Amino acid sequence: MPVRDEVNEPPATEQSGGTEARRFVPIGKPGNPRWLVPAGQRVSGADFAGWGPYRLSSRLAWSASKAALRWGFASRASKRHEFQFQQAASLDWQALGWQRSHEPYIFIYLGTPGTNRKAVLHLIDPISAACELIVKLPLTEPAQVAIAHEAQTLRELEREAFIAAPRLVCFDPASNVCSQTVVRGMRCGRQFTREIATVLQSLMHPQEIINLSDAASWLQQQTNLLEMSAEDVLLVAAALDAISHDRELPGVRIHGDFAPWNIKLQADGSAALVDWEDSRPRGLPLHDAYHFVHQTRYLFGKQPRPGFRELRFRYSCPLDFGTRRQLEIAYLLDALRQQLAEGDRAHAAFLRATLRLTLSEYA
Repeated sequence: MPVRDEVNEPPATEQSGGTEARRFVPIGKPGNPRWLVPAGQRVSGADFAGWGPYRLSSRLAWSASKAALRWGFASRASKRHEFQFQQAASLDWQALGWQRSHEPYIFIYLGTPGTNRKAVLHLIDPISAACELIVKLPLTEPAQVAIAHEAQTLRELEREAFIAAPRLVCFDPASNVCSQTVVRGMRCGRQFTREIATVLQSLMHPQEIINLSDAASWLQQQTNLLEMSAEDVLLVAAALDAISHDRELPGVRIHGDFAPWNIKLQADGSAALVDWEDSRPRGLPLHDAYHFVHQTRYLFGKQPRPGFRELRFRYSCPLDFGTRRQLEIAYLLDALRQQLAEGDRAHAAFLRATLRLTLSEYA
């Protein structure tokens, strides 16, 4: 199976029969589609009910695209842009867990371009119009590692009887393609609600203890691997000094990308989590909660500021003000070193400013 960091759009050619003949219409910005929908297929609102952009301009453009798809206009207008998604051409749906006798419609969501880009294939039953299976296909080598890691995490979550996550159906180690069950529900909003706090509470492992000083030592080792400016060296040193305390805390499984687009609100009111590719088996409390606050602030163009006062989150074991302060600093330092390693200057600048404010406010 070819693994690529781009989606090529070759000229349309006539073919017939099987998966090879599937053709798709790109939906999104020219050269950077976010969805590939079956050519000639009208689309209902239910097909995209669990996904949608958050920014107002993007929501308006997305609503217009869905309306055109629903009435079949986009397929006709975009016929000259139809192309095959070659990476999916050789996949065996039955082996991946498709249990219907007829073939599925395939709607493909393309992740944000970058080193970890992947394609998320939604296999939809044409009779019921319901999505029955999710297939993740890597488009880059780092994405292969990430998908393999998620498959292992989903196995662990099932052994732990954690039900607020997809169930792994199949993982092919040769191609690093995995399939998983569908988590049904609407996407989460941008407010840190009680349902969100509850699902984070369920990721705690109170019987497992993690020492804050050990976490600080690990962060120091990781930041020592980076090439940093003199200014960043001083900032990191101040952050490490603030969290280098011998304090025992309950261990928590870290989701890793705990953000609104990865949280589904289910029919019973509970929250469930998808996209476990950045998960860690154990980490510090409140890591995911602070990620929720600071990631949404950054992506929606808000000003940097400490996130502690935005949270309404209580653990079964109390965390005092000083500990919560240290946990926010630890999260920001961890997030900063990741963005520095990935070379995302804009995101690193946001985290750098937030960390400075947090250190000065809680000094």
